[in-house]
Amino acid sequence: MSLIRGGAVMGPTHVHARWVPLRNAGAAHPAGQMTLDSASRGLDFVLSETAQSGVDVLACYPCDYPAGGAFMRIDEVCFPVGAVAHRHTHTGAGIRHLVRGSLRLEADDHTQTMNVGDSWFEAANSPVRAVSLHEKGVASFLRAMVIPAEFEGKSTFTLSNPDDAQLPRLQVTHRHIDLPL
Repeated sequence: MSLIRGGAVMGPTHVHARWVPLRNAGAAHPAGQMTLDSASRGLDFVLSETAQSGVDVLACYPCDYPAGGAFMRIDEVCFPVGAVAHRHTHTGAGIRHLVRGSLRLEADDHTQTMNVGDSWFEAANSPVRAVSLHEKGVASFLRAMVIPAEFEGKSTFTLSNPDDAQLPRLQVTHRHIDLPL
């Protein structure tokens, strides 16, 4: 799976979807939309046999397809001030890309601060906690995952500690697309 900033895609692709930011989105959620218009400036999520390379490639990671069919899901997660995504996992592996604000990511083996334009990879079923760091506005990141077919239209989110379900959940997810692979 690759994330490309409006650049050329090398070789044949299984999936090629483009996210385009909305003009003057402010605190609106989502901050952008998916399009098939290749003339629009945006971010391309690409699944291909060939690893993408070049100055416009923001991230490129190998991603296995689950047995029994799969989908590529692209959604956008919005964190208002004070939001925390308590320790959780997702069934699918994939790339995340911060389009506004800042977040602190806490994984088993590292903690890092992500700022606008940063990309990262999360393996399937890998625990993570995310904390909004901004003092006004919102933080939003795009998430592209390869998920098992049985999750079409369903959440892949699982809390690591079921007791955390009682804690506030301020973040909002907007599903852009589920594309069959």
